[in-house]
Amino acid sequence: MVLITEPGPSKSGKEAGDEKEKDERVFECNICFDTAKEAVVSLCGHLFCWPCLHQWLDIRPNRQVCPVCKAAISKDKVIPIYGRSSTKQDDPRNKTPPRPAGQRTEPETNTVSWDLI
Repeated sequence: MVLITEPGPSKSGKEAGDEKEKDERVFECNICFDTAKEAVVSLCGHLFCWPCLHQWLDIRPNRQVCPVCKAAISKDKVIPIYGRSSTKQDDPRNKTPPRPAGQRTEPETNTVSWDLI
């Protein structure tokens, strides 16, 4: 069965802008509460700007905890979030090192060790 739908009424500029604003708020940094720039997510699931999180961790070298839930966190245990947009936004804190690279684990292979036979 194939369903054919009529295109709905187009959204006005204001409605489309409001929807975009709602979408951007979903990806807010949990430190600066702005749209996350160079976004990273912690293993506990919280989203941050990389410059904000880097600064947070540098200020507290002896207490490396998530600003939201206080779970253990470190610079090498955050995951970068990649989007389709490549627009570069200047951040006044550009002196921070680049965000960590994503980690790729190799798939396990089923091999037989001939040493045991």
